[in-house]
Amino acid sequence: MDQPVISPLDQVKNCIAEGLSFVLQGGAGSGKTETLKRTVQFCAERYPEKEIVCITHTNKAVEEIADRIGSGYEISTIHSFLNKLIKPYKRNLLKVLPELFCLSLFETMDLDAYENDEKSQKTGEHKRFKKLHESLENRRFTVFGEDTDKVVGKRDYDKDPEKYNRKLNVVIEELNVNIRNSLEEHCYSEVSYNETPFNSFKNATFGHDGLIQIASLLFERYPTLGKIVCDKYDCIFIDEYQDTDEKIIWNLIYNIPDEKGITVGLFGDSEQAIYEDGIGSAKEIIDDERLKLIEKEDNFRCSPQVIKVANKLRSDGLQQKVALKETEGGLERKEDREGSAQLIYSLKAGKPKKPKAPKKNSPEEERADYQQQKEIYELELETYKVENTRKLETLISHAQNDIGEHVLLKLPNKAVARDASFGSLYDLFDDRFRDTKEEIKKHLDRLQFGQLTEILRLFEGSTADKRAFNKLISKLKRQGFLIQTRNDKKSLNTTLSEFIYSDKAAYEVIREAIQARIISMSETHQTYLHRKKSELERIANEAHLEAFKYLKNNGCNTKLKMLKYIQENEVPDISIEIIEEQFEERMRDIIIENFYNKLFNNDFKFKEILAFYRYEDDDSNFMTMHKTKGTGIENVLVVLDEFNWTKYDFASCFEKEDANPSRQALTRKLLYVACSRAKKNLICIRLANDAAEVEKMQRYFEDCKEIVA
Repeated sequence: MDQPVISPLDQVKNCIAEGLSFVLQGGAGSGKTETLKRTVQFCAERYPEKEIVCITHTNKAVEEIADRIGSGYEISTIHSFLNKLIKPYKRNLLKVLPELFCLSLFETMDLDAYENDEKSQKTGEHKRFKKLHESLENRRFTVFGEDTDKVVGKRDYDKDPEKYNRKLNVVIEELNVNIRNSLEEHCYSEVSYNETPFNSFKNATFGHDGLIQIASLLFERYPTLGKIVCDKYDCIFIDEYQDTDEKIIWNLIYNIPDEKGITVGLFGDSEQAIYEDGIGSAKEIIDDERLKLIEKEDNFRCSPQVIKVANKLRSDGLQQKVALKETEGGLERKEDREGSAQLIYSLKAGKPKKPKAPKKNSPEEERADYQQQKEIYELELETYKVENTRKLETLISHAQNDIGEHVLLKLPNKAVARDASFGSLYDLFDDRFRDTKEEIKKHLDRLQFGQLTEILRLFEGSTADKRAFNKLISKLKRQGFLIQTRNDKKSLNTTLSEFIYSDKAAYEVIREAIQARIISMSETHQTYLHRKKSELERIANEAHLEAFKYLKNNGCNTKLKMLKYIQENEVPDISIEIIEEQFEERMRDIIIENFYNKLFNNDFKFKEILAFYRYEDDDSNFMTMHKTKGTGIENVLVVLDEFNWTKYDFASCFEKEDANPSRQALTRKLLYVACSRAKKNLICIRLANDAAEVEKMQRYFEDCKEIVA
């Protein structure tokens, strides 16, 4: 006899009754948050004595869940939850605090890690050495205000890497001892969460990421903390678990006493883990039988055509089915959910073939012929890029005519940045970095632009929202700005209003904010400025740099062009040998110098920074693939183009296996998120590399159409 089917919600109820932890895995539009709401309501009615906490990631999400669940429940961000949990134990906090500032020793990686390629190993090990040395420089300056000797170059490093690794580790060990000794001098009562993005060695406080690390260390070192959690709570429910730090999930599962019967409930979807700082999947914990997997196959959002495509993109085997919503007139009609899912494509223009470089001892005629071929290749490559841009724009235009009113989703790129009013900012970072948008946020956050724009956002919302006003005052108080008189409040309003509408240089606004005590300069900020100063001083002292600048300004942006130019023209202070040996490093120096000079230049305006953070916080009208999680859109057009992002490869989404499986998984999840936003109609656009790629894509889309662009 067939066993009766138990609904996901009933399975959750059974877990709570038995004190079992679980993960509710549901795809896009499955109603996971609605199930969370009903779970809390069930606990309130059946087990009113149970202490429950709901955890999510942002204040906005807290408000949304509170609106659904109602008052009377503890709903918290992960940071607020952890801070409330650990802040009474200040003696323990002081003991683990040094781990935020101590550096790990350099450990060499063997040939296996580099696929037995000795050349790759030498290059990779020196890169790792340089990166750790840079961390050492920054940490020594942050902690003790001391400079560090310049990092050794690759040529010298390769002669005796073990010697240089040992030398680096000796300095790191000395630093770590000094860090521990210095922090021991603090009174334990000083240690606290400072509610900023930054750790502070000077003040013995920790920021957002530091809080996660500190809490994890306390769980691991002090089993009593797990018992305390059990005494405080009966149920811990985490929404969007896939974006929660892995260490926190593991500690709540493995460092909680089994006999206490606490229920940890995870609500989310591992296939929507498009950010790399979360746990992503709970598969290991499920396999270890510490979590019961409950799959929710409903899809209340998408048309069956869209669901069919989205299901093929999932890697966990969960297959969603159309679930009809309840409406005012009764149950939704199945025919009203019908839509379409289509792929339209063109083949890329033929890519020019790169000429083979001659060997060092090749005849002069062969080298000259190669230079000529290389110049032709570069011109053809530029034409190839322009032609493919035209083809992609033609495809988008064709799709837009077909789909009617829609939202266009693609990876962030120059065009999106221009439309969202931070084009110059994007160009500045694009000249130096490959994954441009991520580097923008990383650098601006270090310079505290993110902290300032958060204050400005609270200020803008404070007139209509008392919670925003209270939070604003609390943040300002921690920075040293006190409102004691009516004039103080008036001065604050004037200053913040001027920032919002300012046409001043970006960094000038930061200086004014620090001077006005709107923000206080962080140690991370100080280290950034020190690093900038050191780099610019180093670059200014590099021999032959002016000659490289001269050549670059005369259109010689490649090694071959430089070599040809000095063969035909007299250029002082440079030779063929110097160009051959130093081209890569000096060109990198020119880019770094230009980057710093422009970032701190008076021509670079704060309003671009503000536009970038509005875009990041979903306060702009421009959507990209990353910015649509949790939303449903009637008609969606998805552009499968990487726009020079190195961490994504859309062609790999349609391969069974890929040479870079982590990149393939990340790209496929991003594509799943984008496609599953469509309620009715979906069109995906792709400039395919070849016919073989088209054939693979056709397995995912039953409706495929080639456009001759």
